[in-house]
Amino acid sequence: MCSVIEQSQASIRPGDNVLVCCPSFTGAEPRACLDLLTPDGSTDVHALSVLFTQSPGDHVDAWQRIAGAYPTRMRIVAVDADARSDRAAEAADADAERAVERVGSPHNLTRLGIRVADCLDEWAGATETVVVCFQSLTTLLQYVDVESAVAFLDVVAERCAATDAVAHYHLDPQAHDDETIDRLRELFGTTLIFDDGEWTVEAGGRE
Repeated sequence: MCSVIEQSQASIRPGDNVLVCCPSFTGAEPRACLDLLTPDGSTDVHALSVLFTQSPGDHVDAWQRIAGAYPTRMRIVAVDADARSDRAAEAADADAERAVERVGSPHNLTRLGIRVADCLDEWAGATETVVVCFQSLTTLLQYVDVESAVAFLDVVAERCAATDAVAHYHLDPQAHDDETIDRLRELFGTTLIFDDGEWTVEAGGRE
């Protein structure tokens, strides 16, 4: 099976926002995530990850396990994460420059947006590729309504595009009705769909 990047390499470019529709707890999701976080096959990237469910420590471990190395720079925004997870990430390879920041409530979209914007502003003009992972929209929608999420994500997507980041956003399609999925797809230029063991690539609503 081709990697998600091999499958979609003609579609994804710097500045693109990608919706990743994949049922949770499949073996395909972690591999796809790291493929999109290393779009050129290199870990020489500036990586921002917004985590709702995965602990920072597990996320950092996945870089080493799947990618084989840590990114050049890493920032993790852990939403409602516990302190043990933060320590796990900080205790990882000391040679990799990384920081874990916390947003105490998933309802606080303003604070979350500021954390994301501050990181992207810091990396604007970086020679390395900027990559962003948002994990996940399904969890976000457990705390805020669809229209609030859409308004927030529209701003985030614009900031990612302005930074020429390759940004992807996880969504479990089995947890949402078609109307919600279609509403979210309008925000993204590309949608990757995992079904029956294969990835397919579809154009989204965002130019």
